Amino acid sequence: MVFLLNPGTQAVSGILMPKRKDGVPPMTERQKKFAEYYAQCGNAAESARKAGYSKNYAEHRTDEMLRKVEIADYIRELTEDAQTARIMTARERQALLSNMAKNGKNSPADRIRAIDTLNKMTGEYVAKIQAEVRTSDKLSDVFAQIGGEGLDE
Repeated sequence: MVFLLNPGTQAVSGILMPKRKDGVPPMTERQKKFAEYYAQCGNAAESARKAGYSKNYAEHRTDEMLRKVEIADYIRELTEDAQTARIMTARERQALLSNMAKNGKNSPADRIRAIDTLNKMTGEYVAKIQAEVRTSDKLSDVFAQIGGEGLDE
């Protein structure tokens, strides 16, 4: 049996898949699963086995898979998305601190600390700085000796 491929497709694991515009072949489903498992646990051999690769392949050839650009990019994308989802927004932090401050079951010290932190986050505390600059007679003498007449102008 002979299969004729369209110019814009290629066979990957027996499945016809369109080529990407940049010419890089797309990932197979198994490679995609490997990347997803790897992003979760960080163990290449375990991820390969879970994705359906043989034990021998999982133990000896996963480093090749991690070097493939499309797999590495997908892992990086999954990892960044997971990190972004774990980070609390400023609004979420303010809501949590507000709930702590309002909750009468918390100790007064904890409630005050939550209010203090909220005040710092919203800029309620303003640092006042007062500075005074004075000229020194000694500094004027030094300028006069090095020819610094007219520095006051």
